[in-house]
Amino acid sequence: MLTIEAERNNQVPGTHEVSYTSSIDTIQIRHEAHNRKGFALGALLAAEFLHGRKGIFNMSNLLDQYINHGN
Repeated sequence: MLTIEAERNNQVPGTHEVSYTSSIDTIQIRHEAHNRKGFALGALLAAEFLHGRKGIFNMSNLLDQYINHGN
């Protein structure tokens, strides 16, 4: 069974951790934001991407536009 937990703390800009623990070992990936600038930039990039478009989009659409095409 996979357990997912979320905790919102107003004093922490953003700490994201994914971990798997078994009786043998633990695997962890952690991202810690030091401020909210990255989140703001992401929101602006998403708004710019959506401007003039209609439909349903996901993160893959945005990343394809900005990463794979170098814009």
